[in-house]
Amino acid sequence: MTTMKHFNLYTDCINFPLDRPCREQKNNNIKCPTCKKYIKISSKNNKNPKILIIKLGAMGDVLRTTFLLKGLKEKYRKSKISWIVSAKNAAVLENNPYIDEIILNDGKTSAFLLGSFFDITINLDLAPESLALAKLANTAKTLGFSLDNNRKITTSNNYAMLWLKMSAYDELKKDNLDTYQYWMSKIVELPKDDYEIIVPIQPALQKKADKFLKKLKIKNAQKIIGINPGAGARWRLKKWAVAGFIKVAKHFSDKGYAVLLLGGKDDEKEISAILNKKFKNVFFTGTDNTIPYFFALVNVCDIILCGDTMVMHAAAGLKKSVIALFGPTSHNEIELYGRGAKIYGDLDCLVCYKQECLKKPNCMDKIDAQTVIKTMAEAI
Repeated sequence: MTTMKHFNLYTDCINFPLDRPCREQKNNNIKCPTCKKYIKISSKNNKNPKILIIKLGAMGDVLRTTFLLKGLKEKYRKSKISWIVSAKNAAVLENNPYIDEIILNDGKTSAFLLGSFFDITINLDLAPESLALAKLANTAKTLGFSLDNNRKITTSNNYAMLWLKMSAYDELKKDNLDTYQYWMSKIVELPKDDYEIIVPIQPALQKKADKFLKKLKIKNAQKIIGINPGAGARWRLKKWAVAGFIKVAKHFSDKGYAVLLLGGKDDEKEISAILNKKFKNVFFTGTDNTIPYFFALVNVCDIILCGDTMVMHAAAGLKKSVIALFGPTSHNEIELYGRGAKIYGDLDCLVCYKQECLKKPNCMDKIDAQTVIKTMAEAI
């Protein structure tokens, strides 16, 4: 049997790379007990807590969840916040002043979690991948949702349990009268829920958007209406009929307002249908803009008309007046911060969260263009 020298090894040091000697041992032959660079990776009395947020997608959900950040920084003043997000949704977090580290969910995420420690892990997603990441994280405390060893979802408090039940039973989702901000604040144990969504605006891109307005010869005194006529590819039933958007665009164009058509690739069909009418004051902003520039375009608008989409959350975060149209998804869950209005059709089956519907007319068809026009005129 080989006789080995007795050395104490501190594997809980933040500088220990787990699979090989640390730099101090390798370069200077320093052992753990005498090392002056030993930093315990975890501490019950940590004055600089490390917080991990797991929110992968969708893009609108990631964006609206940023409202938590200011509250977390107020509660944990010297905290470091890391956020794991899907690569396709990461752009909405760029330049956020409250996020210290954005971690893209890729093939290296598991290794990152195993090699790190967090005082608090916040997972507000119920997707299997998010739950698995929460379970994998080395953490002193988990807020929200994780998994136990029997694949059972664990919840951190009663509010998390109630949210889980609402996610499982559409009937409970329909009965809910409180906003997403209310529920997430309670789950994360913040004292209030009125923090705003954070939408960073890059000054250079705002100048670019301002130049775009000048190119279109939109006057400084001219009110600008932003219209996002689509609803992405996943939720087809969230779309209002393009004929309604056409009526709105024509009305405000005739009144002398500037109308900017906003959206992405999934919205091109609806945008083209409006552009084909060739209304005088209706302008195309493009469907291949970067997310930061898209935010700058939203920011030049005075009022936004849209469905339950990422644009709605961006406009709310930019403190715009928002006229939001709802049908199969919950209007009660959405926070507009007292700016704008929510419009929804008069049907008993609202908030069904169905992907298919055989009703004619359906809930979105029941939204009247004149009601939208009147509501917007009162809000602008």
